[in-house]
Amino acid sequence: MQRFYLFCILCFLQVKLFAVTAEVKIGVLYGLSLTEINAIHIAGNPKIYFDTLAYFRTDSIFSIKIISVNDSLNIYAGDSMIARCKSFIIEPNTKTVTRLNHPDFKNEKYYAGKISISNNSGFLFILNTLEIENYLPGVLEAEVGINRPPEYYKVQAIICRTYTLSHLRRHEMEDFNLCDKEHCQAFKGYSKTGTELQKGVQKTEGIVIVDNEFTLITAAFHANCGGQTVNSEDVWNKKLDYLRSIKDTFCLRQKSAVWSKEISVAKWSESMQKLCKNYQAEQDSLAQNNDASFLQFSRKRSYHINDLCDIPLKDIRNTLGLKSTYFNAFNKNGQILLSGKGFGHGAGLCQDGAIRMSKLGYSYKSILHFYYQNVSIVHLDKLDFFKFNE
Repeated sequence: MQRFYLFCILCFLQVKLFAVTAEVKIGVLYGLSLTEINAIHIAGNPKIYFDTLAYFRTDSIFSIKIISVNDSLNIYAGDSMIARCKSFIIEPNTKTVTRLNHPDFKNEKYYAGKISISNNSGFLFILNTLEIENYLPGVLEAEVGINRPPEYYKVQAIICRTYTLSHLRRHEMEDFNLCDKEHCQAFKGYSKTGTELQKGVQKTEGIVIVDNEFTLITAAFHANCGGQTVNSEDVWNKKLDYLRSIKDTFCLRQKSAVWSKEISVAKWSESMQKLCKNYQAEQDSLAQNNDASFLQFSRKRSYHINDLCDIPLKDIRNTLGLKSTYFNAFNKNGQILLSGKGFGHGAGLCQDGAIRMSKLGYSYKSILHFYYQNVSIVHLDKLDFFKFNE
C-alpha cells in the first residue's frame, strides 16, 4: 500500500513537472529549400557546438554562416571557414536570442531557446527547442497578432496549449513535434517579454481544455463564423460532442464577416462535375435557371442536387477557393453570384467573436464555454500524465 501511495505521489510530481518544463521541438522555416543561413547571436551567453564535442562559449555578439555541402555543413565566420560538421547547435541560457537571416527573407527571424541545424538531403534542417510555455507566445503573436484584449490572450493561450499537447506526435516521423506552418500552428519565433500577450500565457500557465472523459480536446478555431459555427462532422466527418454548431452574433460586424465572389455558370458546372461523378448540369437549377438560388438561412452541410449528388460544402469551398462554406448562391444572367459570411472552416472558436466578447467584459472561461460545449477547463496537474503523452 505504501508503494502505491509513493507511486501516486511520484506521478503527481511528474505531471506538475511536465506542465512547467516540458519541451517541444519545432521545425522552423519548414518547407523552405534553404542551403545557407546566417546565425547571429543577439542576447544571452550560449554555448556553440560543432557536432557533439567541439564548442566554445561566447560572451559577445557573433555572426556565423552555415552552408549545406553534400551531407555536411560548412561553417564560416566572415570569409574564413572554421569548421565542417554534421550539426551546428546553439545551446542557450535563459536569455539567449538568435537571429536567422537569409537574403530571401522579407523579415529577419528571431528565436529563443535551442537552435539545431543539420543537413537533410542537401538542404538545411532547422529545429527550435523550447519549453512549451516559452513556445506559446510566438504562436499567439503569429496566430492573432498584437494589440488584442488581455482577456482574449488568455483564451488563445489555453487553446494553443491544448492543441500543442494533443499534437506532440504530428511530425514524429521527422523527429520533431510541430512545424511553424498553419497546418500545425503558425509560429513567429521569439516574442518580446512583458507584453499583454506574454501575460496572457503566464496567467494561464498549465491550463487546458478537456472533454467529459478528461481527454484533451481538438481545440479548433477560425477567423470568423459569419454568425453560426458548424458541427465538427461538417468539416472533418468526425462527430465531437464539444464542437456543436451555435449561433454567434458577436462576430457579425467585423471585417471578415461578409464576402462575395462571382464565377461563370460554366466554371460552376465544371467544378461540380469534378466533385460528383453523377453530376448532370441539367439537373442543377443553379446551372440552368436564371434567378435560381441556393440559400442558407442556417448553415447546411451540403449542396443537394439529387440522391446521387449531394456535394459537401467543404469540398465546394476548397475547389472554388471560397473563404467559408456559409454562402448563398444566385444565378444572374449566366453568372453565379456567391454572397458569403465568415472566414475559415467554421468549427470551434470564432476569433472575431471571442475578441468582441473580451472587449465586452466576458471572462476567458465564459468565452471558452460559449464556443466549446460540455468541456472542463483544468490545470495539467489534474490530468493523467500518460493521457496526452501516450
